[in-house]
Amino acid sequence: RHLRAGDIKNNIFCSLSTSDSTSHKSRSPVRQYFLPTLDQMAKSFSLGMVGIATLRTMGRIVSHDDYRLVNEVASKVLSAETALAIKTIREILARFDDHGVVDVFAQYPAKDVITAVMALSRLQRASIMVDERDSKQVDTEDRVFDLELLGDLAHYAVFANAAYGWKGGLALSGRLHLGDMNTLIARTGINEEDIVSAQWRSKTHRPAHFIVRDTAKKKLVLCIRGTLSAKDVLTDLCCTAENFSGTNDEKGFKNKFQSNYEARAHHGMLEGARGVAERAQETIAVELAANPDFQLVLVGHSLGGGTAAVLGTMWQGIFPNLSVYAYGCPCVGPIDANPTLNEAIISVVGEGDPFSNLSLGHLADISAAISQLCVDDVLRNEVLQRTKGGKLEDMSEEDLQWCYHKMERLRESMTAEKFYPPGKVLYMGGAGFGNGDVTLREVPTNKFRDLTLHPNMFDLWKHAPNHYESALRRFLNDINNEVID
Repeated sequence: RHLRAGDIKNNIFCSLSTSDSTSHKSRSPVRQYFLPTLDQMAKSFSLGMVGIATLRTMGRIVSHDDYRLVNEVASKVLSAETALAIKTIREILARFDDHGVVDVFAQYPAKDVITAVMALSRLQRASIMVDERDSKQVDTEDRVFDLELLGDLAHYAVFANAAYGWKGGLALSGRLHLGDMNTLIARTGINEEDIVSAQWRSKTHRPAHFIVRDTAKKKLVLCIRGTLSAKDVLTDLCCTAENFSGTNDEKGFKNKFQSNYEARAHHGMLEGARGVAERAQETIAVELAANPDFQLVLVGHSLGGGTAAVLGTMWQGIFPNLSVYAYGCPCVGPIDANPTLNEAIISVVGEGDPFSNLSLGHLADISAAISQLCVDDVLRNEVLQRTKGGKLEDMSEEDLQWCYHKMERLRESMTAEKFYPPGKVLYMGGAGFGNGDVTLREVPTNKFRDLTLHPNMFDLWKHAPNHYESALRRFLNDINNEVID
């Protein structure tokens, strides 16, 4: 299979060589309309498809009967949690087709796949243009001006960043503090005597976390770290959905709930939340009893934010006034269940953050749409013709509306169960995530319904915790200056 971007491009060039050598005036729509961005788009998309193809291959290998030895070794050598995670991941990989993901490179010529990707990308952009244009009149009303909330979001973004310890500080900002505890104290300003507990090493489904007293704000803060170790990656990859109860009816949240389902979430984050609950719940209860004027705040970035959102849903009946602040939060659960519906959760999502619209369901839907466009070459070519070489701003209103409705028709068949960022979602753009001044506004959860195809769709730098910290600080300063003026 030609999965490398260069090979894909060469494949397309070969298919065009005959027509191009015959006449310069009869250039293929492929060459005319998308070659200016072919390199970037091909690299981004083929990277994702290589990952999918690799996972599918791994699934076929490790699910073979000859690999029963893997289970036996895992049960004897690894911890129970790690062995369970590996078993879960094996089951996901072995049943990749069951989740609706189409291996488009295996079924269609590379040139058809890439032209379909370009066509779908333009349909998505046209749809976004129409949606944003129609909602412009309420954008100013959606801007976040609650200074207390903004202050808390900017303040606790520092905690979420500090959770990565000295390694994260060195990698992300070039700052070196000697030890994780010193990093925490230096970054947050918390006194050493107000550090209640800290677990800096993660295990499978047992993410690193710390509990501190924020005496200035009268908050007890449980901060959960995002992905940093191989054990955290195992938690990330347990990405199927699991139902759970939002009540404390089973101590420690160790067991799988079989009745009275109230919520549904990412399996790995759910197990991580159970692990943190087992370690931290009693400590937090004691601390809040000793400090009755304190409120509980759960904080995290990335995997840590998702785990905090699930844990906050579990604990609402136990600690009813808790709040959850999740930065760069990935997709946690379906749109019609908690934690997605939990209003105690505030998710700050940066423009272009690749994990804000990425789940098994998103992969299944996007591959199904690409498959349709690979089959329907008439539709595919008409999209490329109407979208003016990717310059959507030059499109007529008729063509723009045509693309919008074609995208809506495609969505009718994009019915996989997708996960979404949880709670109230504040969308951040501008410096650090886009261009110009920092912006922050509340958006509907449905904004993250599509895995949006664009040249920088896997830009991991936009997911970095220091981007969220610096952008929120700048936005708060801008708002404070506006209020003063």
